[in-house]
Amino acid sequence: MGSVASFFSQSYAEARGKFLAAVDAGGARLVESCAHPLAGPDGGPLFAALARIGPGDARKALLLISATHGIEGYCGSGCQVGWLAKKHYWRDGAPDVAVYLLHAVNPHGFAWGRRVTEENVDLNRNFVDYAQPLPRNPDYEALADHINPAAWSPEAIAAADQAIARHYGLPNADFLPRAIHGGQYVNDKGTYFGGFAPTWARRNFEGLVRRHLAHLEELCVIDYHTGLGPLGHGDMIYGNSPAMGRARDWFDHVTPTEEDLEIARKASGGHVANSIPGTLSRHLLSLLPDTRLTAGGIEYGTHDVRSVLKSIRADNWLWNHGDPHSPQGLEMRAFMREMFYPALPEWKIMVLSRSNDVIRQALDGLARA
Repeated sequence: MGSVASFFSQSYAEARGKFLAAVDAGGARLVESCAHPLAGPDGGPLFAALARIGPGDARKALLLISATHGIEGYCGSGCQVGWLAKKHYWRDGAPDVAVYLLHAVNPHGFAWGRRVTEENVDLNRNFVDYAQPLPRNPDYEALADHINPAAWSPEAIAAADQAIARHYGLPNADFLPRAIHGGQYVNDKGTYFGGFAPTWARRNFEGLVRRHLAHLEELCVIDYHTGLGPLGHGDMIYGNSPAMGRARDWFDHVTPTEEDLEIARKASGGHVANSIPGTLSRHLLSLLPDTRLTAGGIEYGTHDVRSVLKSIRADNWLWNHGDPHSPQGLEMRAFMREMFYPALPEWKIMVLSRSNDVIRQALDGLARA
């Protein structure tokens, strides 16, 4: 494998095969491969696999995660494979820093071309404490029938969008900030559902972390995502936690910017809250209380946000009300794939180049930590 295109895949099975081959060829080792209880669309097995390159007793490590939002694993897997295949660790790594690569943390969503798990759960909203009252999203609850309409036609979608726009007093539907992006815990057949209980993907992730990462003193996490932002741009998102300060020191640019935070502080009277509940990166704080964490992700832009959101709503309708194997279903699934894994060859070049860059920056930061 040499060209950028060769690192990326057209199916989960192909991606797993390339990942395992790159692990062997790149000087890494497969630490654990966890079988999912369900099969992929081809009837084949599904796995979440953890590999490591570098010393097993290293106290500092970088963790690269693909497929938190299943279909976005095409991007993350390609970046993992490309980095291993080009043997960049031997150029950029330090003797006391290891790199762990978690391939397909949500293998079911990856294989079936969906963002969600087999439970229809957005894994990045699933890491909440289910012993406590679940987070509320009043905007979603008020708009659920319009966000997730029972019928899918131009007329039905236009009527739903008009209802959403009226709710916000806007000329056009714009429900990303609260009704959708914040997640919801009331409708197990709706978009951005956080779950009524921990999913298989969450439980498996927690087990891998406890078994293989609990000894670490320092851990940086890059979780690969696609779908928001300018085409091919990779935005490093590290929130407003203590990790953000280190991330600003390590990476060339981090969102939110200081200007964004200052605006938010003024608008909120000085307090800036974490708006998204149940994220994987924040949950690591409770899993690894003795580890200093710099945990966040990279978000690669694909297409305009309205088209991306339309694909999420269409996918949700299809798997709850439609026929995924019908001509309409296949068209919707192809649309979803393009929104999160663009076919443009240059997109893959931009994505991999940015990934290699931020991995180098992370390894440099860890070496200095």
